[in-house]
Amino acid sequence: MTIYEIQHWLLTTLRSVHIVEPIMTSRWGWPICESLHFVGLSMLVGTVGMFDMRLLGFAKRIPISALHRLIPWGICGYILNIITGSMFLVTAPDQYLYNSSFHLKMSFMAVAGLNVLTFYSTMFRKVNVLGAGADAPLAAKWIGGASLFLWTGIIIFGRLLTFYRPFICGEEGQTGLLATCLMGK
Repeated sequence: MTIYEIQHWLLTTLRSVHIVEPIMTSRWGWPICESLHFVGLSMLVGTVGMFDMRLLGFAKRIPISALHRLIPWGICGYILNIITGSMFLVTAPDQYLYNSSFHLKMSFMAVAGLNVLTFYSTMFRKVNVLGAGADAPLAAKWIGGASLFLWTGIIIFGRLLTFYRPFICGEEGQTGLLATCLMGK
């Protein structure tokens, strides 16, 4: 199965899901979901961003464990974004599946997920016991910096979704996944 066939299958499958269509095609459905998506993003980036900044050495008067107690709010924001983002995707899959900004946003989200797994599997126990004024280990700083970079990229690519349309490559101006265009068939 080629990447084009997978992409076509995904588009067909998402187009067949109509559960959120009445909400999203109503007068206020899309704008309300956009607002909720922004609220979720603010919760996520606000809490995770503060935590990452503390790892980098800002606000050293605050113990890292105190900031970590805010992370559940960020997780709630992330869940809200998954719900609203899925509603956008299911309602207008062709606006996303063929959009290079969407591909980059999803790629950055995947790497951000790996970054979180790396942090919790290697650094969390070490930094969670640090008190006020303590400096995080260099590896934790790298992970925090990567997190800030990745979430900034996710925000930028998410915002660019409205400005970019399908990536044209391949045969006869065929639309395709950015990865397909870069790597060839």
